[in-house]
Amino acid sequence: MEVELKKWGNSIGLRIPKLIAQSWGVDENTVVELTEEGDKLIISKKQVVPTLDEILDSIPEEFEYPDDVADFVGSEPQGDELL
Repeated sequence: MEVELKKWGNSIGLRIPKLIAQSWGVDENTVVELTEEGDKLIISKKQVVPTLDEILDSIPEEFEYPDDVADFVGSEPQGDELL
């Protein structure tokens, strides 16, 4: 597919067609990385590292620890652990 580059301020803008953006899962707030490889420009989605709060929020309410760690998780501190 060919797209035309356009002047955008002091830069050149590249428009990503809607169908490609949808299939790639990007929108106007997505951060991408540009890499030059010879005469190619590679566009990659920037990997976003989730915060601890985002990870903890993703745990379902009905989550249960496996039997082999349930006793450990529910136990009281045994020494000088930092909590």
